Amino acid sequence: MKRLIIILITLINCSKSDDSSYSLNSSIPGINFYVAGYINDQMGNSVACYWSNGKRYDLGKGELTDITVNEGKVYACGFNGFGATYWIDGNPHELEGDEPEAYSIDVRNGEIYVSGRDNGACYWKNGIKIKLNGGDSSAYGIAISENGDVFAAGYYVNNHHFIIPAVWKNGKRINLSIPKHGDGEVKDLKIFEGRTYYFGMTMKPNNMTGYLPKASYWRGGKRTDLPNGGGFNQSIYGGEGNGGFVNEGNIYVAGKIDHIANTNEKGETIVGTGGTYAHYWINGEKIDLMGGVWNNMWVSNAYDIAVSEDIIIVSGDVATKSQTQVPAIWVNNELKLLEDSKTNGIARRIIIE
Repeated sequence: MKRLIIILITLINCSKSDDSSYSLNSSIPGINFYVAGYINDQMGNSVACYWSNGKRYDLGKGELTDITVNEGKVYACGFNGFGATYWIDGNPHELEGDEPEAYSIDVRNGEIYVSGRDNGACYWKNGIKIKLNGGDSSAYGIAISENGDVFAAGYYVNNHHFIIPAVWKNGKRINLSIPKHGDGEVKDLKIFEGRTYYFGMTMKPNNMTGYLPKASYWRGGKRTDLPNGGGFNQSIYGGEGNGGFVNEGNIYVAGKIDHIANTNEKGETIVGTGGTYAHYWINGEKIDLMGGVWNNMWVSNAYDIAVSEDIIIVSGDVATKSQTQVPAIWVNNELKLLEDSKTNGIARRIIIE
């Protein structure tokens, strides 16, 4: 009942379509949170940045893809305009490789691990690259267990040209399940009470859409595909999971669902129909995130989720009248902008310290 009341209040508060309905008061009493992402400056340059309790810290050209805090230090990874980088309290450190890409970071016993790709899936330990087998592949998430096992997760393309979700445990690749004749990939992973959880998407053949995408998660090796249906009373193309969290037995997945636009007699898109909408799922139940306006088929997207007791924070972006993507968070389903409604950017990864 409590969650239903929150959702109803959110629907009422966020139903306005003008920019004045947004709030920039993004701090949360009693909660320390960090969000990694980027903004575009007035010249259109991408600026790597993170928000700590709503205050933004710029790290220079580029984009942050992940963030963590360990023993009071802020670690982040991403791109600095020249190549893959990780930062320690704002100080950049290059990652070796030809054309490296960095997606996720974890710290254990003073060692720094970053996952990504460089001519295929890999991870770096203290800046030194460790290649993972898989050919055309990428490692989007990384986590280190209490006993020091290194888990990197993402995808690889097999000999039959299927995209296979996979995890590399200490360098050994393990395939995760997909729908029959389908594809999939892992975007994020978490370790909770000694068990591994993987979050991403799967696609299976469909007579109407060709392939039907769904947000998915794997608990160990068991896959659960999440529902697309319900919510906005529009035709649904499919969904996707971008990040996840596990807390007290509950499994959370943040992502989006794409809706098919309606057309008029001339075949033109009807403004306000279709588009991309942010959502999250709790134990398979889909929760709609309201607040963006329809702007050129974009409304909102959710990239990550973090939970602390009764506080649920989702990071992502929303469309306003002047921008298709503005960095934002939802706190218990209430939208809060991290920047003004004219600033383009994305709030990608979130942690609660």
